[in-house]
Amino acid sequence: MNALAALALAAAPCALGVEWRNVGDAALVATCPPAHAATQDAVRTAQRQAGRRADLRLRFGRVAHYPWLSALLARQASASRHWPEERDAPEGYVTRALLGMPEFTALFDPEWRIASLLVRDVRLKPAAELDLPQGHPLPAAFTLPYDAELLVTLVR
Repeated sequence: MNALAALALAAAPCALGVEWRNVGDAALVATCPPAHAATQDAVRTAQRQAGRRADLRLRFGRVAHYPWLSALLARQASASRHWPEERDAPEGYVTRALLGMPEFTALFDPEWRIASLLVRDVRLKPAAELDLPQGHPLPAAFTLPYDAELLVTLVR
């Protein structure tokens, strides 16, 4: 492949698809790491495809598959005074962090509200291995959440 074709592929936006598992149960499917806008487009597509349903279960899969969301989660935990005391119960911390994150809640059409988040299998990484702002005062070995399995239930 020539260099021009490689650059074109690298610059191509990543789109997400919506795969319906059962009635009212959809999964976001990506073949590459999507940006925030592509994630929002896929979420809104699933909401439109839900038709007149009163509820929708939306499976995001792993947060790490959404680099923008993974980075926001790690950065929020790095600045949180609550994270150090909640490391033994990371699912609760990640749930609260996502619900308080405007970039996450803005993914959903305003006619839908988040009824619940199911967060499982939270994964941690040392701060030194994460994309954190320069000069961050955390010890390099201090672990932060960056990934989890995520299922969102929406209602109208």
